[in-house]
Amino acid sequence: MDDLKQKVLAAFQEKSKGEKKRFYVKDAVKWFPDADRKAIQDAIKELINDDSLRYWSSGSTTFIMLPEFFPKE
Repeated sequence: MDDLKQKVLAAFQEKSKGEKKRFYVKDAVKWFPDADRKAIQDAIKELINDDSLRYWSSGSTTFIMLPEFFPKE
């Protein structure tokens, strides 16, 4: 699982280099077509618990993003 967590975090870091900073869980699942969807979801949950990723909600939609791009309130 730690290997998958590192791959997921690296993918978020790579994908966040462009204009898009917020992603759906389904985006992360598409990045790893050979991996199990549930395993990717579990890795994302663990990364959120570790504060390596964060949830961001617009009120109707929930995104996942890196903490450095989280809006300051």
